[in-house]
Amino acid sequence: MKLSTIKKIINEELSRLNEMRMTKGFRKATEMYQDLMVKQQNLKKKFVAEKNTSKREKLKKELITLHKKVQKAEDAFNRALMGEPVDPTEI
Repeated sequence: MKLSTIKKIINEELSRLNEMRMTKGFRKATEMYQDLMVKQQNLKKKFVAEKNTSKREKLKKELITLHKKVQKAEDAFNRALMGEPVDPTEI
């Protein structure tokens, strides 16, 4: 085998492996979105379990502000998802 052929094969394999990995931006967006969703879920549990109306109002306000953060994180996740490389064989 020629050296150029070997280099070509190695470059093809490396590019294929790079496509299989998540990009840094996508990984960050995924972790942020997942973290906020867990916080929102825990806050909802506290809200449902709470009987005191004043505490429920406080939790409700926290849920509303957290929901806005979750929406922004979801938008960032979707933007990062659209930027991910796609393997044509997976379609």
